[in-house]
Amino acid sequence: MSKKKQNKVHYFLNLMMILSGFLIASCSQTEEEDQYNTAIKKVLEHQFTGPDEEFMELLWNPKYRTVVNNKEENQELDKYVAEVYGPYFTDSGLDSFIATFGTQYPTFAHDTGYKLSFKGVTIEQSEKIPYRYTFKAKVGYQKNGDEEKTANVEGEVFFSKKEEGKIGRFEYRDEGLLDILRE
Repeated sequence: MSKKKQNKVHYFLNLMMILSGFLIASCSQTEEEDQYNTAIKKVLEHQFTGPDEEFMELLWNPKYRTVVNNKEENQELDKYVAEVYGPYFTDSGLDSFIATFGTQYPTFAHDTGYKLSFKGVTIEQSEKIPYRYTFKAKVGYQKNGDEEKTANVEGEVFFSKKEEGKIGRFEYRDEGLLDILRE
């Protein structure tokens, strides 16, 4: 093979290796984005489908609560929450979510007779803080067989820097739907 042909072959092979590297990097970035988006979407699906009667029963029925060392425990609820939400949260993130935001929408919907249905979500990753995501979920709500209406629920999610793909903090910023459910 002539020197000129060898240079063209080397050039072509080098170009193919570089393009392959870009393709692999692009695919792994897409998989990472999908992992984060999937976690957010799954949490929102659980929050806005129902209300989840089993969750409500475990949360509010006193027969599931016990007092150990002067501290109230609910092992059945803890087990259920770990199964449903655990795959998406760090341990501390899950505890914080359930203590602050995780029971609000399901409880108000349950108490006032609303049915919720998750309609979809738009998720955006922060350009400045790569582990911060914001979302806008579309949620259907309906009471007593009336016509279903929709509302948007916004919030932000911070993923753990230490536990890949796990939510460290999940918060709602919009209370429009909560105000409706409280009526």
